[in-house]
Amino acid sequence: MGSIFGTMGCSSSVADRRSEKVIRAAILIQNWYRLTMARIEMRRRYSLSIFQSIEYADEQDQLQLSNFFTFMLDHCTHPDSVSHIFTSPSVPQVVDEGLCLTEFEKKIDVPDSYYGPRLSFPLTVEDANALLHAFRNEQLLHARYVLQLLCETRRVLKEMPNITHLSTSYSKEITVCGDLHGNLDDLLLIFYKNGLPSEQNRYVFNGDFVDRGKNSMEILIILFAFLLIYPNDLHLNRGNHEDYIMNLRYGFTKEVSKKYKDHGKQILCLLRDVFSWLPLATIIDSKVLILHGGISDTTDLDFLNGLERNKLKSLMRPPKSVRDRQNQVKETIPTTRPNKHIANRNAAGKTQQISSLGSTEPSGSNLPPDPALKEWKQILDILWSDPRSQNGCTPNKCRGGGCYFGPDVTAKLFEKYNLKMLIRSHEFKPEGYEISHDGKVITIFSASNYYEEGSNRGAYIKLNPELIPRFVQYRVSKYTRRQNLRERVGTIESSALKSLREKIYAHRSELTSAFAQYDLNGTGKISVNDWAAAMESVLQLELPWRMLRSQLAQMNPDGEVDFMSCFYDLKIGQPVKEVQPALVETLCRYRKDLEIIFNIIDKDHSGLISLEEFGQTWKLFTSHLGIDVHDESLDKLVLSIDYNKDGHIDFNEFLEAFHVVHRLEKKANS
Repeated sequence: MGSIFGTMGCSSSVADRRSEKVIRAAILIQNWYRLTMARIEMRRRYSLSIFQSIEYADEQDQLQLSNFFTFMLDHCTHPDSVSHIFTSPSVPQVVDEGLCLTEFEKKIDVPDSYYGPRLSFPLTVEDANALLHAFRNEQLLHARYVLQLLCETRRVLKEMPNITHLSTSYSKEITVCGDLHGNLDDLLLIFYKNGLPSEQNRYVFNGDFVDRGKNSMEILIILFAFLLIYPNDLHLNRGNHEDYIMNLRYGFTKEVSKKYKDHGKQILCLLRDVFSWLPLATIIDSKVLILHGGISDTTDLDFLNGLERNKLKSLMRPPKSVRDRQNQVKETIPTTRPNKHIANRNAAGKTQQISSLGSTEPSGSNLPPDPALKEWKQILDILWSDPRSQNGCTPNKCRGGGCYFGPDVTAKLFEKYNLKMLIRSHEFKPEGYEISHDGKVITIFSASNYYEEGSNRGAYIKLNPELIPRFVQYRVSKYTRRQNLRERVGTIESSALKSLREKIYAHRSELTSAFAQYDLNGTGKISVNDWAAAMESVLQLELPWRMLRSQLAQMNPDGEVDFMSCFYDLKIGQPVKEVQPALVETLCRYRKDLEIIFNIIDKDHSGLISLEEFGQTWKLFTSHLGIDVHDESLDKLVLSIDYNKDGHIDFNEFLEAFHVVHRLEKKANS
């Protein structure tokens, strides 16, 4: 008996040891998995931070460009010759207000070879279905029907109030969608999952239908068609991208001009008017406020409901009275000494950081109240502002327009107007939505894969009669379905770092000067802390530079950063011997701005502009930005690109010479 018990005890001991090993192995695997997932999540987060920081910096550049428009009109030596560039003919001149649908039929012929949808007005659900079918198959709607649709849309929008009031008593639920930004697949997926708009299936689309994506025109056509069919059941709010100056930079103007070569100008001018007539906000059951951006501590819904919303075609060009006030304010405020990093930026050709749009006068200003200023600022705040967790209301320095508003600002507005929820969009969110201010503010973002394939989900909100929000998330998956999580994050990270490296190279001179301030002995090496401080002082992207160092610069065995290694794998697209390095960097940095300006000057869309136009525009642009570039260097360059010596240059070809190429990528592709 004793031996049997001994054997049993031995077996039990072996089993316990095996069990212990299994548990240890499981814990090791679990710890490894958690560590791996944490690292992947860290890479995903900093990649999205890079994308968002560069996006907001780009919006600040857009503000500089809009200021240049005004500067050019004020300082051009031949205003008559260029005034048409920035003051496009008013819509009635291009598309007569009284032009009826039948007259369009007489003026614009639709050939028999056109196989797309043929619309007849008033539109029916069958027309809308025909449009959806055509756009799924990448067909274009003929320009005649586009112009007719836009004229009818403008007519309907003119009858709508600035703030639309809806009630859930007429339907079980109301669906609220955020930014779409030209992503047609997202809109089609929303309709597939949630059903088409109808009297029983009501929608609110909260602005930013256009720009960035390649199908902005198709999204507008679909939304406007359903608006005409169900004007009481589909509602549209204006976003900050429903703005013709924003469209110049972010792709929509180029998209329309490419798709509708013969009638693009008419379509764009009419759209400029249509955008200005879009309602500013929607209120559901007198409790839920829906608007694109946010609020400020001065937001006045009663004032917003009473102003003439169509007067402001673009918030990027404030009314003249506002610009005059800005100049007065500059004269009344003593100039302060710029801090070190701003001084560095000025020295390398960057103007001082522009104050946020909307913060046009100091606290306690004695300037008389101006109705135009108030209207402009009220609309600017609701289209451009973002929530934050800290109390208060401060200028939105990251975007350059609107403000940051805290929970106390939200609570104050809710108390004043007896509200319980604010739904806004305007801001990328990885999960497609975010809840803030103790559940009172909801951000909804409906463009999936916004920065890169797999970068984020899109979402929409379903509001029931109890006004309890239900979130529906999705992601349009064309390629990411075949990738695992590590591969998806790797793709996002690679794209984000590529964008960041291009930004770094475009500021090479400034960064080199900033690094040199820390490299007192001229070794070419500085500490990680100093490297990170120099990067932030120049680029001002508020990124975790110490974490990103291993991806951007090399470190020696002593733990110091070889700061010039930031630029090793980058170069300008085509070496141009005639250009000084400083001019190369300037052209590289302002490629996007110059492309917009040259495309506007190019009235016949030939891609050619005269040397005189080029020279005059360049001088005004560099003067406005305070860039010090030798005229002789640019003249020599321009003459060398005038290949056939006819006095004109192909500006797209010219600018293509000044984009950043990644050397490793180029080798891989060759």
